Amino acid sequence: MVPIGDQLRAAREQKGLSLERIADETNIAKRYLAALEAEDFGVFPGDPYAIGFLRNYAEYLGLPSDDFVSSFKNLKIQEQPVPINDLIPKRGPSTMMIVAAAAGGVIVIGLVLLLALGGKKGGAVESAGAHHAPVEYRLDRSPFEKRLYMGDSLLVNSGTDTYKLLIVSISDAVTIDTPAGPSRLMLGEEGTIDLDKNNQPELKVLVTDLSKKDSAKGALLRFEYASAAAALKASSEAPTPSEAQAAAGAPAAVPAPVPAAAPAAPAPAGAKNVVLFEAGKSPYPFVVSVTFRGSCMFRYEVDRKDRDERYYRKGETISVSANNSVKLWASNGQSAKLSIQASGGKSADLDLGGPGEVSVKRIAWSQTDSGSWTLSALDVD
Repeated sequence: MVPIGDQLRAAREQKGLSLERIADETNIAKRYLAALEAEDFGVFPGDPYAIGFLRNYAEYLGLPSDDFVSSFKNLKIQEQPVPINDLIPKRGPSTMMIVAAAAGGVIVIGLVLLLALGGKKGGAVESAGAHHAPVEYRLDRSPFEKRLYMGDSLLVNSGTDTYKLLIVSISDAVTIDTPAGPSRLMLGEEGTIDLDKNNQPELKVLVTDLSKKDSAKGALLRFEYASAAAALKASSEAPTPSEAQAAAGAPAAVPAPVPAAAPAAPAPAGAKNVVLFEAGKSPYPFVVSVTFRGSCMFRYEVDRKDRDERYYRKGETISVSANNSVKLWASNGQSAKLSIQASGGKSADLDLGGPGEVSVKRIAWSQTDSGSWTLSALDVD
């Protein structure tokens, strides 16, 4: 079999292309292209990055990218050392071991018969206890992904209203009871939900995993707001606990004092700090929409707790909602274009980085010496 690197180099030379030209057109750094042709995979931060660049390079040259990725994975498997236990000849069981196993089998059969005869009375209790107790979750501004079971529900804010979604059944498809009627989605299918019946869907839902033969295993579902505007509406117009109590006629609870945020640490030398928005007395939630102009590995961290990372292709988009900060990372900075949106219709566009660069940027609120707040984008090493 012809090595991966030789196939890439031969295809490139046959087309009369240089590494410099391909680097400009694919936004893959020249050193990574050269490393792929030399099969020097140690220069990549990890296997996912090598796979992503390999797929892009093969597709650019008109080669079957899936075959190249499979060859790469097989190559990595062959490089793994064989465990020493696999090299030691295995001996058959001794006579004593066979006798002991037979005796143990007789004991186990006896115990099974005793349990079968004496456990009929408690069978109904065990069966009932094996059922999943329904759980009620809540969707915030960040995407919600979890394995749900029949009877589970999800509370969703939209404006001043709260809506409830209920998992009705799980079979060859998942049926969700929504305010607009039942929604039925099959494995891998993405649908939308119109909560307030105004012909403008507020939610997107995707079935990422489903066991058609065993409904007890549930289904892995992903919910997120259909647009940045819907996420902002949910966060900016949802009633606070005190407002909800006042509307119900109950005395409003006195809010606990909020400690002042610590001033932001000074920017490192050479870092580029761009002020996006200014606020008065307090910050507010914001949404970062990412449009991918090329393929790359992309990672984000929301409010220093919610993290996600995967490989995105050209033309895909995502929206990330945050209260205080978002940290973004891309294997090819130029592939990701950012649009930051905040309450009041404010928006700002931002580039994550240059072509072929591993770029990291942090967008966060910070308090100035005068007490006001600014939302800034800071390049991070």
